[in-house]
Amino acid sequence: MHGTIMSLEGGPPVGGARRRGMLAAGVAGIIVLFAGILLTELIANLMNDAARERLQATALSRLAEARAKLEGEINATLYIGQGLVSYAATRPGLSQEEFQRFAEQTVSIGRNVRSVAIAPDNVIAYVYPLASNERALGFDYRESADQWPAVKRVMDERATIIAGPVDLVQGGRALIARTPIYRPGLDSDPQAEPGYWGVASVVINMEGLFADAGILPKTGGYEFAMRGADGKGADGDPIMGDPALFENDAVTLPVSLPHGSWELAARPAGGWYVDKTGIHAARGIGYGISLLIAVLSGLVVSAHQRARAMALHDPLTGLPNRRLLEDRLSQLAALCERTDLGFLVLYLDLNGFKPINDAYGHAVGDALLQEIGRRITDATRRSDTVARIGGDEFVIIVPGAGGEQTARHLAGRLRQRVSEPLIIGERSITIEVSIGWAAFPTDSSSVDDLLALADRRMYSAKKSASASS
Repeated sequence: MHGTIMSLEGGPPVGGARRRGMLAAGVAGIIVLFAGILLTELIANLMNDAARERLQATALSRLAEARAKLEGEINATLYIGQGLVSYAATRPGLSQEEFQRFAEQTVSIGRNVRSVAIAPDNVIAYVYPLASNERALGFDYRESADQWPAVKRVMDERATIIAGPVDLVQGGRALIARTPIYRPGLDSDPQAEPGYWGVASVVINMEGLFADAGILPKTGGYEFAMRGADGKGADGDPIMGDPALFENDAVTLPVSLPHGSWELAARPAGGWYVDKTGIHAARGIGYGISLLIAVLSGLVVSAHQRARAMALHDPLTGLPNRRLLEDRLSQLAALCERTDLGFLVLYLDLNGFKPINDAYGHAVGDALLQEIGRRITDATRRSDTVARIGGDEFVIIVPGAGGEQTARHLAGRLRQRVSEPLIIGERSITIEVSIGWAAFPTDSSSVDDLLALADRRMYSAKKSASASS
């Protein structure tokens, strides 16, 4: 910062004009100096905030990776529960020996499954392994004030619900994924609704589940906590870690569950400590050289942006990006090798997006992409993955599904939902979508080849649409 230095030594007293000039120069110098000080302090504060945000972005990235692993483990456990339901629903005269053989094979694919049980008429009659779980046999859920509300909720909502942490009859605490079992009625009416028969339970080892996801209360230089007992999200009781973490400026992410959610929080073990050595040095230099401070601030912002770019979600739509998509595809492919449960991949591309973007501007184009992302998400299940992998390209993973009929049904629903008019500002815009699909492992047992096939089918659909228009 440079100002005019005026000498008052020697010479006659200054006149009014000179005094006014000196005063104006002094005021200008003070203003410039004060503005420089304010700018320097502002930049120093911004650097401190940016460093803190960088720490938070790194923690958020760590949290997102942990969430992806956690949801993958939970989904694998839910497949085990579905297998139990299917097995019990089709075997009216199920014996203990048959159940033990089936459960032994099924439980082996779940790393954190502590035990499984089937409770006809809400009384546990089958449990695996029997060793250390004998006390659970004959347990009537209706007589348990702690567990009956969760079982009743499963019956009322007719859906899989993860309850817990639960104090087990056989000792210890665990999470329990419960799924209702329905069997056809005993009458001869083929139109009769299947009746409630009982409930299948998968007892999940919490410590092992959280350890595999890397979110023990203190691990890897971070503190973790989770709340949302019985899938109640932010309103639920603590599940793991120090609940005070949620009140101490930790970063949080929701963990999706069937018919519920958890909330996961993380913070560096020592708090959001920022090394201020560089900030103090920048402040000292900034008093004399404002430009240098601006450069340093730009470097910090650039570093912050690079840190945020490491996150697993698309910044425009909030959907999973390609990195998270590939991770989930790999998990499902590995799971398919053990369970033979395949999945569908749908490749979506918007027709005529570029002309809309060129005609109305990027702001409208961005708003359109955000709305399309919301519509695709609304048209899919909570267990499905919707990712944005390019400018106007989206990919959907549908676990546990396969076959052309399912794919065409879902594609038709997506086309109808996406093609509804969009009102952006005062503009009404209609856009179509081309969809290609491929089934794993029917069409290919390679994830890369599967995506390539879905992409080719999408372009074939786009070419057909262009030819008919």
